[in-house]
Amino acid sequence: MRIKSRFFPALALAGAVAVAAPACASGGYAYERSGGYGRGPEVSRVAHDNGFHEGREDGDKDARKGKSFDPARHGNFRDADDGYHREFGDKEFYRQQFREGYRAGYTESFNAYARGYRR
Repeated sequence: MRIKSRFFPALALAGAVAVAAPACASGGYAYERSGGYGRGPEVSRVAHDNGFHEGREDGDKDARKGKSFDPARHGNFRDADDGYHREFGDKEFYRQQFREGYRAGYTESFNAYARGYRR
C-alpha cells in the first residue's frame, strides 16, 4: 500500500500534464505562449494581411476611377494602424508590416484592373 501512495502524486501530475499539453500546443494561445505578441510572426502576418486587404480595396478604386498609381496618397497607407491592438507591442513594427502588405495588395489590384481583369 505504501508503494502506491508514493507514486500517486507523480502519476496525477503526469496525467494533468498530458491533458494540458495539447491545449497549449494548439496555437490558440499565441499571446500567452510568447509572453506577448511583440515582433513575432503572428503580428507580422496580421499586420500584413490587414494592409493587403486595405491596399486591394484602394488600388481597385483608384484603377476604376482612372487615377495614377500612388498607394501613398491614401490615409490607410499613411496611418498604417488599421487593426492594431496595444497588446501587439511595437506600433512602428506593425506599421512597417501593414505598409508592406498594403503596397502588395494595392499593386496587385491596380495592375489586375489595368490588365483588364475586372472583378
